[in-house]
Amino acid sequence: MFWFTYNKAPATHTHTHTHRQREKEKTRERKRESTGRIIAVIVMSFSSCVSCRFPFAQSRTTNPQTTFRSRDVKVRSNTNHRLLERDVLWSAGGSGAIKAIDESIVSRFQSDWSATDDSSAVTFLSNRWRVALEIFSYERARVGLDEDRWFLGWHEKKSYVGKTYLNEEDEMGPARGEIYVSKYALLDDDFSTFIGVLRHELAHAICGPLEDHGWKWQKACKAIECDEEWVCEANRKFYVRPKTSLMWTKRDGQLFLEGGKDALFRALPRGCWERTIYDSESNRTVYENADGLKIDPFALKETYEIL
Repeated sequence: MFWFTYNKAPATHTHTHTHRQREKEKTRERKRESTGRIIAVIVMSFSSCVSCRFPFAQSRTTNPQTTFRSRDVKVRSNTNHRLLERDVLWSAGGSGAIKAIDESIVSRFQSDWSATDDSSAVTFLSNRWRVALEIFSYERARVGLDEDRWFLGWHEKKSYVGKTYLNEEDEMGPARGEIYVSKYALLDDDFSTFIGVLRHELAHAICGPLEDHGWKWQKACKAIECDEEWVCEANRKFYVRPKTSLMWTKRDGQLFLEGGKDALFRALPRGCWERTIYDSESNRTVYENADGLKIDPFALKETYEIL
């Protein structure tokens, strides 16, 4: 989010000022303050954007339209796969061997996405999640990430459509990460939205927590064939689609009518919810199962089946 600070000029009253001059100065000062507030409101109103937040490395880029630094982004490739240089990868970023997209597989995913029955909002969202997991499994393997180190979850926010947590090696295990997508990407009928944000986040998974949206990330995006609309810090088109926004509102209402406040957790697994694993300050939470055993959210089967 952008914050605009308007610094008004210091007062310049002197003993030689007349009453009329002082009144003129006060009027000008009030105008400056009013202009500053108006500009701040305008800037903040356009500041909502897709963001990727990391517990160890927050983005320092202030402009979502920032042009990437000029640097060679060529990737060694053949018809079957592409190979990223080691300097682009981090310890959990895979081998760097990127397989070409199998268009027949992606076409099937798109058909499944579009064919989801929306007669029940809960069933609709649940089925979309199932397709999302299949897509994630395929894309994770295609870009060379270890299935034991990478996990897909969801969140309920509109303020950011995708979010990746990247964790260096620690006492809990080797370097690893989690990708969370908004439920509104799951509700979106535009298949390119989900696949676009997923590949955007997978590029972060390849580069690690210190890169943000720099040249290494851009290179990873090119290697994994991320759509150009998503090779940016913020794809604002996600937010400026009135018909889609109305559809989100409609399906949110249907969810509530079908199951009240808990309907969302009937459709999506609570164990994969971002807030189940991290608090609002991005602190990781440790959970226990019925037997008192600690559950590591990175243990994919335990997270999906027990929580």
